[in-house]
This record gives sequence, structure tokens and C-alpha cells, in this order.
Amino acid sequence: MLALAAAATEVSAADIATRITARPLSGFAVTEPLRARFGRLDYIGGFEVRADRREVGGLSGLAIADGGRRFLALSDDGLMVRAGIERDPRGRPVGLSAASIRRLQTPKGPLSRDKALSDTESLDVFAGDGGRPFGVISFEGQPAVMVGPMGADGFVGPLTAIDLPKELRRLQTNRGLESVAALPAGNGLGGRFIVLAEAAERGAKTGNPPGWVIGGKTPFAFRVRRVNGYDLTDAKVGPDGRLYVLERSFSFLGGVRCRIRVFSLSDIRPGAVIDGDVLLEASMSEEIDNMEGLAIWKTPGGETRISLISDDNRAFLQRTLYLEFRLRAP
Repeated sequence: MLALAAAATEVSAADIATRITARPLSGFAVTEPLRARFGRLDYIGGFEVRADRREVGGLSGLAIADGGRRFLALSDDGLMVRAGIERDPRGRPVGLSAASIRRLQTPKGPLSRDKALSDTESLDVFAGDGGRPFGVISFEGQPAVMVGPMGADGFVGPLTAIDLPKELRRLQTNRGLESVAALPAGNGLGGRFIVLAEAAERGAKTGNPPGWVIGGKTPFAFRVRRVNGYDLTDAKVGPDGRLYVLERSFSFLGGVRCRIRVFSLSDIRPGAVIDGDVLLEASMSEEIDNMEGLAIWKTPGGETRISLISDDNRAFLQRTLYLEFRLRAP
């Protein structure tokens, strides 16, 4: 099992303050703003993020804490964006407050600014040995997974790399390791994390993207069935012990689409090809963009919420969107 040092040093780095404004979305469906039900989810609310610094962009990892009051996002170049989530009297998310930015750290100092070494894509938070929270982060350019302690300030501390199977070297540079999900204790998989590639590796005889269970004594590979041209962009294990996967597709005729599927952990075995149920499928008829980040959390009242964030690629025509849904009972 992966040894997690509970006595890791806290990050000491100058944070960047940023002013964020938000434009609340009137609804999720563009032409039906009052509609709430979408697939097996209820739309709670969302907003477009606008900031005075370019660093608040390219967001592709997301974690929500403190019952929906704290927000931690990860950019695709090694930056963390921390903020509070502002809500209206009905509990709907309307914006972010007290935002700050920090570069990820290693024990030797700030993460390299070389894009190949700082292409961070996914973020999850889990309880380590003794219950102390840790963050786990996946890297795409040169496949890597790193773990660091969560500081009291809400940022991930110095990162340590986890050993990965050699097969990850065959992943495509720009469609590689896109997701990491921490596994709950006692799941029977013999590992700590699930990692998923965005698409099939170079030379693969299948279009099904690969995944691995890593961090334990016996890591193993499996695949996720690719359906209707969707690529995998993030994954998390929900409070119900199921694996939720965010997917995206793009075509010049149909534009961007996003989908959420849910999978049973019991189906994940060496060599398996897993398939899941669709919870949500959305297109340009809804308020979406390049949806890349997924978080699953519980409200103080016990509701399961699903939050999504989009990667605007720091492009003029794209948007950074935060969306929040309630998971309906099966």
C-alpha cells in the first residue's frame, strides 16, 4: 500500500489574489430556463466565472468541500484556484469569493512551468492513514500521479509521485491520463486510486480507453466502453460507492456535448470492459462548454450533489462554467 507521510511540511509560497466576478445562469436549458429535471439529475444552479487574472482559466480538476461552501479547482498548468462558493437564500450557487491562486509544490520547490511537466488534469481529496486529508492529482503530458497533504488553508501541499504501470507510457500525449479517483476503504479492489485515460493508447486494437487500479500491491488494467464518440475527462467515486465518469465529445456540426455515466465498482476487474448507466447527456441546447472537472459531495442535509467545471482553454470564445446538480434517487 502507498505510505502517506502525515508529517509533511506545509507549503510556504506567495499566493496570488484575484478578483472573480460571476454571471449566474438563468437556467440549464437555453430555451427552457425554468426546467429543472435533466436525465436523473436536478439542476440546482450555476454561473460563468470571470476573473481579472489569466491564471483563472484552463480549469480541469475540481473538489468541493465543507458541505458546498469551499471550492478548489486545478488548472491545466499546475495552478490551484481556491475560493468560497456564494449562495443565494435558496442555496443556489451564484458566485465565488475570497479567491486566491497557488502553484503546486514538490518537496524541492514549485512545480516546473514546463507544460510537459505541469499538465495537471484531475484532482481528488481523500482521507489517508489516520484520517488526515490528502489531495491526489493526475498529470497528462508525461503520465504521473502525485499525492500531497491538504493544508488547513485548503490547498494541496508538497506532492510525492506514485509508481505507475509501465503501460501508461503508451498513452497519447494530448489524450492521456485525464482522471484520478480515490477509492473508499474496504472496496475490495486492492488499490487506492482509479486512473483513466481520455482515449485509447497508441497502437491499441480497440477504441475503448484504458483505466488502471493503482497504489496497492497488485495494480491492474481494465477498459471503459467507448460509446458514441465520447472521451473521458474526469471521474470520482460517489458517496454511494459507485464510479461517476464525466465525458465529452466535439464535432464541427454538433458542437460540444457532455455526458455523465455511473459504473459499479464490482465490475472493475483485471481485463474487464466496463459499461455504465447514463445520468445526464447535454448539448449546446444547454449551458455547457468544454466540461472537464467533476466533483461529488453531500450537503449538510444529506443530498448528493454533482458539480462540473469547464476548461475554457483560455480562449476568447469559450467560457469557464460552474454547474451544480442534485442526484435523484434511483
